[in-house]
Amino acid sequence: MERYSKVGMQELDQRLSKIVEAARKKPVSVYRYGAPWVWIVSQDDWQGALKEVSSYIPAGHSLVLLRPQIDEVFEQHHDLLQAEPGMLIAPRTVVQILLLQLLYSVPSEQQLHEQLNYNLLFRWFVGLDLNQKVWGIHVLQRDIDSLLSNPRAVQLIQTIIGEVFCGALLHMPEFSLNFALLHTWLARHSQLSTTRN
Repeated sequence: MERYSKVGMQELDQRLSKIVEAARKKPVSVYRYGAPWVWIVSQDDWQGALKEVSSYIPAGHSLVLLRPQIDEVFEQHHDLLQAEPGMLIAPRTVVQILLLQLLYSVPSEQQLHEQLNYNLLFRWFVGLDLNQKVWGIHVLQRDIDSLLSNPRAVQLIQTIIGEVFCGALLHMPEFSLNFALLHTWLARHSQLSTTRN
């Protein structure tokens, strides 16, 4: 049994009120020139669709499969994640954003910000709903910089990559891990400790 109805343009013109009423019970697909053109859905169906980003993410996707291991590392090292003064984004969320940048080799924070706006996988991974607005680019850049200035947070990122992803990368070709970027973040702190000594 189909989960939606189909109507043509002529029928839509003739029976609009009845079709709109039918759409309260199940979505109606309107066809134009024999091809799907527009959907009529109830407010409840539309709101429901907007709430669940996870419903758009395939259950077998590598990030979904690895998520429990990532969460476990976060739980084991939660003491490493403390908000720096002035941060508006939760430190854990910033780490998740940086993991995405590393795993998908996103070349810049500007492009990372764009991906968070329209990439459903990225939104799901960092905990954004479909109708939730992404932080402004300046807030994102400032909070990323604040987090990366904390050597313990950078160490946590390295731990997650080492414990969760390094063994899986050969079997999961969708990831193209940017090791150079991770080494840049780590080197920033090793230079600071060398300078202090």
